[in-house]
Amino acid sequence: MMNVLGLTGGIATGKSTASRLFQELDSDCVVFDADRCVAELYANREVLDRLSGLLGVELCLSDGSLNRERLRALLFGDERVKLKVQGLIHPLVRKECLARKEKALTVGTTTSFIADVPLLFEGGFDFGQEANLVVAVSRETQVQRLIMRNGFDEATVQAILEAQLPIETKQDRADFVFWNEGSESLLQSQIKRFIENNYQ
Repeated sequence: MMNVLGLTGGIATGKSTASRLFQELDSDCVVFDADRCVAELYANREVLDRLSGLLGVELCLSDGSLNRERLRALLFGDERVKLKVQGLIHPLVRKECLARKEKALTVGTTTSFIADVPLLFEGGFDFGQEANLVVAVSRETQVQRLIMRNGFDEATVQAILEAQLPIETKQDRADFVFWNEGSESLLQSQIKRFIENNYQ
């Protein structure tokens, strides 16, 4: 029987690290990365044309790739724009997630299918999961990581964080929480214990 799990957290809490650790600890675990799926969609010219038409703004650079700075400015500048973009992109991501889940199920040896979805709760992302996992850190740690890792200024960081549910709210909604303030080995031990206690 394949376990179906949602994995989320806030930006810079360590979701990608947790996904990698799940796969390292369980070679039969399949992870769907929603961020990667969105990146693939944004590299699709047909999707970009639909998005440009929806917003009435040209979003492609001269080489045909997405003008990420322009899209980011539009998303954080107007809630209506964000909802329009999500209305187009989220159903496409969910469709791909369900297709990957079905493929993982047909393999027969897959132990767990985990969908790493940043807006799991915000978007009501339902793909038939039996539990939702959250990777959490303090807001102060999120701010520090975003400034150091991405080079964002304080205003950009705060805008990004305000666009997401507070990490405390996500913790309250989670079935399991992994606390990621320490070293990677501490996160690994939490995930290892979770696998041993719940799915073996």
